[in-house]
Amino acid sequence: MPEPADSRSVQPRSLVEIAYRRKLGLVIALSVTVIVTSSSQTVVATASQNIVADIGGFELFTWMFAGFSLASAVAVPIVGKLADMHGARPVMTVSLTLFIIASTAAGFANSMEQMVVARVFQGLGFAGVLSSVYITTAAMWAPKDRAKWLGVLSGAFTLSGVAGPILGGFVSDEISWRWLFWFNLPVGIAALWYMLHIFPKIEFEKQSRRLDIAGGLAFGLFATSALLAISLGGDKYAWDSPIIVGLLLFAALNLGLFVRAEFRAEDPVLPPALFRHRIFAGAMAASLTVTISFVVTTVFVPLLVIGAKGESATTSAIPLMAEALGIAIGANLAGQILSRFGYARELSATGLALTAVILWSIGAIGIDISIGQLAIMSLVMGVGIALAFTSFTVQVQNSMPESVLGVVTTSMQFARAFSMAASSAILGAILLAGIGFLNVDDPGPQDRITDPEIVVAEERLADVRTDYLADPNLGETAFERDLATARGRIGDALSTVFQVAAVGSAIGVLLVFYTFSDMRKEENG
Repeated sequence: MPEPADSRSVQPRSLVEIAYRRKLGLVIALSVTVIVTSSSQTVVATASQNIVADIGGFELFTWMFAGFSLASAVAVPIVGKLADMHGARPVMTVSLTLFIIASTAAGFANSMEQMVVARVFQGLGFAGVLSSVYITTAAMWAPKDRAKWLGVLSGAFTLSGVAGPILGGFVSDEISWRWLFWFNLPVGIAALWYMLHIFPKIEFEKQSRRLDIAGGLAFGLFATSALLAISLGGDKYAWDSPIIVGLLLFAALNLGLFVRAEFRAEDPVLPPALFRHRIFAGAMAASLTVTISFVVTTVFVPLLVIGAKGESATTSAIPLMAEALGIAIGANLAGQILSRFGYARELSATGLALTAVILWSIGAIGIDISIGQLAIMSLVMGVGIALAFTSFTVQVQNSMPESVLGVVTTSMQFARAFSMAASSAILGAILLAGIGFLNVDDPGPQDRITDPEIVVAEERLADVRTDYLADPNLGETAFERDLATARGRIGDALSTVFQVAAVGSAIGVLLVFYTFSDMRKEENG
């Protein structure tokens, strides 16, 4: 509830000074905004196969997620600087507006290329919103209270995680996937109005710092060219082709320019000095592994359910909802334990170990896994993700100086966003290499049934079945046999994806012990 007029007329100098009741109102506003923006990932997860069936572009479908995450990764550090320079309120306003416009554009996409471009701009807006949410939350509360209020925000993520897959599956199955994006227009405008109404204007000293445009641009070019090379290499182009070699050389050049820019910039995107702190350096590296399991669940579990098992988009929402519930349980559990006892090392190691075991198990069972088994495993994996995520976030925030809280928070987001983009692209390349693609000028029904774009599209698959039935040499038996083979090939490729991701999570466990190697000594001392 908004504060009385006389209370609001006194302008606070910092968020920590605002009245408790107003803080609660701001938490509600932040939570509403989180729900609107974070649901853009969960609804697309279950609708992705229907999107592919409508506009094509299966070979680019992982870029619906990679493009979103890559744009977020590039924008997050810059957004953190802008928030330091101008405050979180204007950054939140511009970012949410951009997100709403990009969502509307995505609903009008008629090709996968157009969809990816719209998702890139969605990712830019999402980065600004999420950075502002975390910076504002950290600025409002004392260090001992941050874990609790991060748990509250996790509830907002959980709501979008539970409602998003259901909404995505139902709307894309029964109405049109386009409405999943258009729905953000009225809801986003309402969230923006409420945010402007409740978010106080803070008087603060203007900081005359320059944005590290050179560093941000160099990193964006490095990440884009490297991930494109990974995605296209070995599939559309040979690894030694001029295009792939050129992309890799261009990536290496821009990586060098990025490192050079960060050491020379007055206020770099990713300050090299922060890496002198073991807990920051280790947490940044470990954060690259925390998001792998989230990417696998969001991007590849729906494909397992729809493409390999032949279930509907609505059914594919079940494991995503289970994971969201697990994340809520894990976040609240981690918040309570961290606030009372600490144990950041033990919690994060346990979380990553859980995700590694679950991912390997899903890959080992493969296409024979039941929806019930997948839901239970996704629930446990959600708990593991939350334990690791919360432990890293809170511990790093509390261990670093308050003066660098904004850049530390956004740097952690930067690592996770880049990991999501890289994981989507790398695991997508592994998937495509395992499936292979149709390369026939005049494909017959037995050729077309091997195309994953057709396997995930109910109407196009029905057309192929009609062609089978019309051919006296094929018929229903051959159709069922060849379809099972095509689904099996998708399932086998996904098994490899899950097990590669499991190795990534296992590496994260080792990084945890490096990051928190002195933590027990500090707690006991």
